[in-house]
Amino acid sequence: MGLSVAFASRVPREKRHALEQLLFFNGCQERFARDIEDVIDRFGSPEIYDDGEGLRVRVAALPDVQSLFAIDPVTGRPLGLAVYMRADLEHVTVLHLGLVEDYCSGGPQEGLKLLLQLMREVRRTSRRIKGVRRLEVLYRTQRLRASAC
Repeated sequence: MGLSVAFASRVPREKRHALEQLLFFNGCQERFARDIEDVIDRFGSPEIYDDGEGLRVRVAALPDVQSLFAIDPVTGRPLGLAVYMRADLEHVTVLHLGLVEDYCSGGPQEGLKLLLQLMREVRRTSRRIKGVRRLEVLYRTQRLRASAC
């Protein structure tokens, strides 16, 4: 049985600590440290902000960055996130990915394939954008290219 998650563009304000843990203090980050640093050097640091309706993630140097969260539907806790942008007319680029450590490769919940679910939802969302044909993840060690059509 797969993991039941909700997908949302915001996280409830009361889940700020959980979002900070996921984005900035994630134990799985070490696996991708060089790639994360490269993306930050190229595009800027991700930051959490309150848009008036909840918490989102943005990259200050980029005007049109989207965030998508995998959320536990019972607790509202963010379990995963993807920060992405439309790089050009045909490409959506995922700048940052994060999963709660239990759901990472080697974690006790890895079999639930939360990363795959999250990427499928990013892909599904990207399909709604006219002209987008490709989805790219910038982390080299797990580069993923998928047709968004």
